[in-house]
Amino acid sequence: MKKATYPALLFVGALAACSQQERPASAAPPPAPPAQSAPQSVFIPTPAELEQYRADGPEPTLRKIAMADYWLNYKLMQATGIEKELGGEAQAIEALKALGNAYERRMRVAKDEVPKMIPTAFTGEGMSSGLMGMGMGSVMGLITGGMLSGAVSHMSDKELAELNQSGALKGKAADGSADVQFAQDGSMTQSMEFEVNENGINGKVKMNTKMDACPDTDGRVTVEIEVDSQMSVKGKPGTGGHVKSQFKYERYLNDDAHLIDTADGGASKLRINMGGYENFESQSVDITTGHERGGKEIFVNHEERGFSIFNPEEVERTQKLLQGAELMQVLMAESLLRGMMSGNKSPWESGRCIDLRITSSPAKRTGLKPSVHFDLEAKPRAKSDDSPAGGTVTATLTGGSSLQPSGEKVKADAKYAYVGPEEKDKTASIAFEARSKRGVGRATLDFDTKTSKSYRANGNAPSATFTAEICSLEQPFVVHVDSVTGAWPFQFTPRDGQGGQLTGTFSAGDCTQSGGGPYSVTLNEDGSGTITFTYNSTAVCPMAKRSTSVTSKLTLVPASDLHCD
Repeated sequence: MKKATYPALLFVGALAACSQQERPASAAPPPAPPAQSAPQSVFIPTPAELEQYRADGPEPTLRKIAMADYWLNYKLMQATGIEKELGGEAQAIEALKALGNAYERRMRVAKDEVPKMIPTAFTGEGMSSGLMGMGMGSVMGLITGGMLSGAVSHMSDKELAELNQSGALKGKAADGSADVQFAQDGSMTQSMEFEVNENGINGKVKMNTKMDACPDTDGRVTVEIEVDSQMSVKGKPGTGGHVKSQFKYERYLNDDAHLIDTADGGASKLRINMGGYENFESQSVDITTGHERGGKEIFVNHEERGFSIFNPEEVERTQKLLQGAELMQVLMAESLLRGMMSGNKSPWESGRCIDLRITSSPAKRTGLKPSVHFDLEAKPRAKSDDSPAGGTVTATLTGGSSLQPSGEKVKADAKYAYVGPEEKDKTASIAFEARSKRGVGRATLDFDTKTSKSYRANGNAPSATFTAEICSLEQPFVVHVDSVTGAWPFQFTPRDGQGGQLTGTFSAGDCTQSGGGPYSVTLNEDGSGTITFTYNSTAVCPMAKRSTSVTSKLTLVPASDLHCD
């Protein structure tokens, strides 16, 4: 990887390419989703809004967020003297536009955009040429959600741990860095920071995102996006400031592992902290907007210190812009949690969150006699704390013979009665799925009544004879070696019923011979067969060392009279 490459930016390129595919103007609008009986809250997106988002891609939403970002950063430039230092409104807006473009180039593949006329009285509208603050954080969220719902959901716990340890998702350059980390349950945290200089403005941005893969004990999953954007006049100490946004979106699952789409199903909060200094004079404002769980609206002006950053007539506009930005971020966060950027699969549906433990009595499930009765129990446990997950379990039988109950939801921990296949040489499997507010878990049990064929084996080699009683070619077995120097065993370990590996060690006096090699099985239509094996060995004695390779053959004869368990 080149020094100047941020690992996370590889995902941005793919994201940008996908998001720019727009529906043709002549295309018919998507069909309206079926009506829902449960009322929607005022801030959780409706199915129609999500469908429109799916059709349009994230671009329109990002641009609406950008309008608020530009407005806030422009007011910061006015309040901290940056506008004055740059020579007035036109120069400040041009610098702001250049800064947004520079930021977006860092977050996306470079692309040319058509400039638009900027109104004389600047309102943040019309600035579609770049992204800043909250908009950049939303792109980071898209990267995080896409990775989490996509490739990461299919990784094993071991693969996730190895990915973290390898440092493959970390990068550092002279003007920035990126870092991605995964928790044991697959939850992801991602950070990125970099610095740009455009039109006399020095800009620095730090972004952190976090997205849960598995719900907590209350069935809650959270998306958090934090952006700290700083700007100052290059070469002018004592003039500058920051806009810091903290967005937190909480959603709750029901006991069927689905998001609750009523007002009680979530909460949202966007906090904006703006601070700065003009000639080293400190000033700040701190505002929170959002919705509590249940739908109650929040708008709090926590603090204004040193000056009023907004004129009285601008307060209402600022409130509306922030509320609009909150709802746009809610829409994007909702799409992430639903996996809309990666196959419409939520992270907790991957099976990573729940350990579905299945017990059977009797425990043996292969080589069965026909119609064996089993008592089964399915116990879903949350991987994060090993506590009972609750919810329900559904079991589905494929093959013979009968399962009760079958194909219906049973309250966890769930018990079942199963009767195995009624005939010999048959197979069956039971697929279990657990669903609860802690997520989804899956497990499968396999059964068979395959007859285990047993054999007697014998063979000869120079100075040695071989004998064995083999209960199954699919289970480890021993071949006894009787040579002029003594008796010793070969251990045969099958890969399957057609071959595997052997090992063997023999000691006599001060000498030791050890080694191993491959073997293969050939069976004839009459049930007889052969085992061909190669023994690559080294004999070590006090005065000498010698390596040899010998290939031998055993004859297999069916032996139904062997007493095998």
